[in-house]
Amino acid sequence: MQAAIDRLLPDMPRAEIIAKSLTGRGALILTKDMEEACAIANRIAPEHLEVSSRDPRRWEPLLRHAGAIFLGAYTSESLGDYCAGPNHVLPTSGTARFSSPLSVYDFQKRSSLIEVSARGVQALGRIASVLAHGEGLQAHARAAEMRLK
Repeated sequence: MQAAIDRLLPDMPRAEIIAKSLTGRGALILTKDMEEACAIANRIAPEHLEVSSRDPRRWEPLLRHAGAIFLGAYTSESLGDYCAGPNHVLPTSGTARFSSPLSVYDFQKRSSLIEVSARGVQALGRIASVLAHGEGLQAHARAAEMRLK
């Protein structure tokens, strides 16, 4: 990989900026196998992840945390950015561990709708009471307890 960087970088119009970015924020990580590479990718939770292997779909189930995953040697990140169709607004700085790409759901208002029966509150009310007391929220506990038989 370093040989490819050394070969390609000098011909880039923004070589200085790219080199600075690679030096300040980049890393080459040699792994023992693809399982370890997938585990490290999940820990890093990159914005973009290219899987350039002969059988990229084999590794896709192991990849849980990336903003966008590009499978196969022909699928460059730039295709995803400009013309392959996925969203270009992706979670950055490791936030792919708990966040997803921007979607239509980000522009919709949603509410949770909860309905518990008289029977159901007998179990859930006790649980809520214990947890509320544990947080020091006695009024929350009391609201649950008042519905118990």
